[in-house]
Amino acid sequence: MRVREGNLTQQYFCDYLTLFAGDASAKESGHEEIVLSNLFLHRMSVDGGFHARVLSAILGHESDRSLLLSLFKEVLDEEYAPLPLDEWLKSEYDSAVKNADLNRKTALTALLRSQISGTNKAAEIVSAYGSQYTESWWQFQSRRLTVEEIENPDMYFGVGRRPFWHAFPLDEYAAVLGGAETLPPEVIYDIIICVAGAWFSTLTREEKIIWLNMPRTTPDEWEKFAAPLLTLSTPGPTLSTANWLYASGNHDAALDLYANITLAFPQTPVEKPAFELMAAILSEFGDIDYAFESYKSAFLLARNEGPYETAVGLKNLCEVGEDLGEDMRDYYIRIASIAEELSPDDRVKLYFDLASSARKKYNYLDEYAYLERIIGEDGVEEPLFSRAMSRISEMNLALDIDGKPDDAVLREKDIREQAEVLNARGDAAYFGFDPVCALFWYNRSDAISGEDSSAKKFQAAVAAGLYAEAKEYAKTPAEKTVVMIMGDTPAHIAARELHTAVTDAWKAGADIQPVISPVLTMLSQEDRMLVSDILIDRSTRDDEKALVCSGIGDCYLSLGMPDEARQMFRLALRANPSNQVRSRIFSEIGLLEYETGNYDASSEAYLSALKINERFPAAWAGLSKACICQAKYNEALAALENAIRHHPVNTVYQDMRKAVLAVIDHPVDETADRLFALNEAAGLPAATALYAEKSPSGFKKEAWDVTSVEDVLKYRE
Repeated sequence: MRVREGNLTQQYFCDYLTLFAGDASAKESGHEEIVLSNLFLHRMSVDGGFHARVLSAILGHESDRSLLLSLFKEVLDEEYAPLPLDEWLKSEYDSAVKNADLNRKTALTALLRSQISGTNKAAEIVSAYGSQYTESWWQFQSRRLTVEEIENPDMYFGVGRRPFWHAFPLDEYAAVLGGAETLPPEVIYDIIICVAGAWFSTLTREEKIIWLNMPRTTPDEWEKFAAPLLTLSTPGPTLSTANWLYASGNHDAALDLYANITLAFPQTPVEKPAFELMAAILSEFGDIDYAFESYKSAFLLARNEGPYETAVGLKNLCEVGEDLGEDMRDYYIRIASIAEELSPDDRVKLYFDLASSARKKYNYLDEYAYLERIIGEDGVEEPLFSRAMSRISEMNLALDIDGKPDDAVLREKDIREQAEVLNARGDAAYFGFDPVCALFWYNRSDAISGEDSSAKKFQAAVAAGLYAEAKEYAKTPAEKTVVMIMGDTPAHIAARELHTAVTDAWKAGADIQPVISPVLTMLSQEDRMLVSDILIDRSTRDDEKALVCSGIGDCYLSLGMPDEARQMFRLALRANPSNQVRSRIFSEIGLLEYETGNYDASSEAYLSALKINERFPAAWAGLSKACICQAKYNEALAALENAIRHHPVNTVYQDMRKAVLAVIDHPVDETADRLFALNEAAGLPAATALYAEKSPSGFKKEAWDVTSVEDVLKYRE
């Protein structure tokens, strides 16, 4: 196995999909294996805790461990310049086109569309290729299997979020928020995933399900994960992994790995930053004594690296020393004397470090003084000068009557911004399938701001399977129902609380589906039906019952249960709702039939909605999509004209009309024309790639960069 350019996770995924695309027997044997395998591979790329748990099993097998270590050594022996993932995929697609490799091109198309749209639906795209079923049908099957076979879907998917096919930011989001370099930091991470994926593919279906239900990794398992990294001849991959852990909020694991780095790689360039980051984590944990000792170790190393590094080391000691109540004036005097000896560029950098440290302590008078020194220096680089002036201008907007920075105003603003950043990290961790870390960040945010983000903390606690915490944060009847389900309360009793929650939502005019969905998702199919029956056996108020049935139908649709959803929508219509609600329900049926590939039934449902309310632009647009999928472009154009007439500011409808007009005027390729006319973010580049392949000049990688209908039209000409 050779390591080449590109992202190995995606390369392994692509090879797997290519194999499946060309294997008819794989389709005949059912799609459960495909769903589970791709679900695993996807999670491997976003959930460090899960992949570390799998890796710990790899390290227990000597042959796999040897393979892992040999791959590490191989990478270290050759130059490696990873391409951005999307660039690598485009290059591989170009190669597949030139080599007439249809299967690989199909797989790469799926990966590129998933990458562009931000969703993980590559498995469904490939599964639909050459199949009598639509891509959306395979998505439904994936959803159903995922929900049914994972005991606690919210362990990985979160309350109210669709498993497996939803959009979310990757680990890169958390890392950037944490100040780390853009991922992947080193090739090591991809290699681990690649080997783990190969190992996982040898498991039985039952073993895979067991792995998918395992909780977050333990510190002991992270020690196994770190073991091969600490045996390498160079420390780069180890430090990168520790930095990734730190950026994503896995502070316990990061602290342990930084400590091991200082032991495994003494007297190397990574020793000092490892001590510094250990100190930063210890400071956040409130362990100031040990933080001081770590910064002291970093300072002793910094003295050999020049005056600037020495001054920064002293500055770090001052930060924690003040927290210990020590008088650090002598240290600051020493820093000032070192500053005079530095070159202008290093002196400006040091002043920025000191200004940041002062701001962290809410000492705005000192921060202002350091910033003034920066702009008073001769020959300051323009970016640094602008940065200092920008901050001074910001502080000048908050001066007290004496013309000094108003600590109260600036502190309030900084606290609010810090809380927002921490909250964003929590969101990144939550959507990155690490709810325990999300809970950590949310609590940190609340501790700083004094606010109570109990709703987010409740979601994270449920997703992590933390019953006690979820019970503490549950405020609404809907949340209390979820806690009851987590506590194994009989479904018919929990349904009473859910009934109250649904009634409250109805009275408040809120959407009922988000109230129902988290509970139904966590129930077994039998209990799900029982609770649904209890909910629909309610008030005789027609609209109320119809909206409850419709909300349950939407939930079933989200869970990949179209037949059950269809039944609920029919019950909603039988409740004799008002025309406004009836029109909405018919539109939802139109979407359901569209998603399952029943385009005739979809058109009929949308037309039924429009008979009741012809001023319903979404229904007109839905009708046009159903017509496009049947290559009825003239009918689609007529529907779009009506959608635009009733919603003239909607540019999506206008762009769809441009695309449909172009297809009517000059059909090129059935598949490309359909993707083009539907005007979806990932479909436009895929259509353009097909158009480019048919053009006299041949395919160009830039075809995958298009973002608008106007861009696509250039390639159709």
